[in-house]
Amino acid sequence: MFEAIRATLLVSGLVFPGIAAYTAVYVTLACMALSLPGVERDVLRSRIVMGLAVGLAALFVSILLNGAAPGDWTVLLILLPFVGVLPVAAVLKRVTPVHFGTFCLLGAIAAAMIGAIDVFALDATRAGGGNNPIHYASVGAMLGFVSLVGAVGNRSGARFIFVFGPAAAAAAVLLSESRGPMLAICVLMVIALAIFWRDRKMFLALLALPLAVALSLIASGEGQRAMLLFWDVLSERTQSSNDQRWLMYNAALQMFLQSPLWGHGFGDLMETAQTLLPIHERYDNLHSDFANLAALGGILGIITYFGIVFSPLLALLSSVARSDRAIVFLALAVSGGNATLGLTNAILGILPQMTLFVLMLGYLVALERRAELADPQ
Repeated sequence: MFEAIRATLLVSGLVFPGIAAYTAVYVTLACMALSLPGVERDVLRSRIVMGLAVGLAALFVSILLNGAAPGDWTVLLILLPFVGVLPVAAVLKRVTPVHFGTFCLLGAIAAAMIGAIDVFALDATRAGGGNNPIHYASVGAMLGFVSLVGAVGNRSGARFIFVFGPAAAAAAVLLSESRGPMLAICVLMVIALAIFWRDRKMFLALLALPLAVALSLIASGEGQRAMLLFWDVLSERTQSSNDQRWLMYNAALQMFLQSPLWGHGFGDLMETAQTLLPIHERYDNLHSDFANLAALGGILGIITYFGIVFSPLLALLSSVARSDRAIVFLALAVSGGNATLGLTNAILGILPQMTLFVLMLGYLVALERRAELADPQ
């Protein structure tokens, strides 16, 4: 049974998020739920799991200190998928980085292909694969760059196939015209170059990627689209979005200063923000993970933010884990990528991105525990 769940989890969780986001999410979450009986007690010793537990506990305390209004408990339900880290770690404990990276690569290529169909065949202004363009690009960016885990420590010539992961990620982001994911792939590229510094051939292949993308854009006639994406940050077309984000981040700061210890709670988050500044009613959050948690939970919310988003880095407190370059790369990429994506558009609470985050986090826990158990000391 677990073999079937493992295969379904890898396909639904890594191959399909860019082309059928919510179908993939529901199947992936179902696989996580079915895998709960297979959770081993040893997983609870993971530093990553401990970090998540501290973050969620801080959020629980902030809700109690806020008066425990019914609406405030909703945020814990929203973050409930992070429990899935435990069964994912159990199910994927025998999956190698090459296999995991291959499924990510397939997902990134699928996302880029559906984006190309959206733009070139269906004349869509922004690619999305049936999803919000920013969410689509976020998923594509993470899948594309995390696929490089398959090349870490791999000396065979086949490792160069994983360079197509970042290329597909860049294609998805450009086709979606999403600025936050564009910043994220820049951060992820820096991480990748740092990790592959000693593998000079792979390093040079990655370094040549931006040039290859530029030449492809020129050859396809899409150079103007790419330039517009870079200039959009200052354009009139996105000025309204920029202004609203500035208002939301200002409101988050004011709300934090009004209640710095335990925040305002989740139930009246946007209503409180809209009484402070003229934020459009169509927004249901403050469009930033850090802003959301600082406003609703104060200092305790900030602890929650760091406990969740940067929990992958806790694996690197172990010297055994630090000696495994696949673990180092995955820890840096998962935390750095999601932190950057969540700066200007929430990741936590948005099912496609958050479920992918949980899946990658669970696999990192599996690698962490495997390395610890293999250590003779």
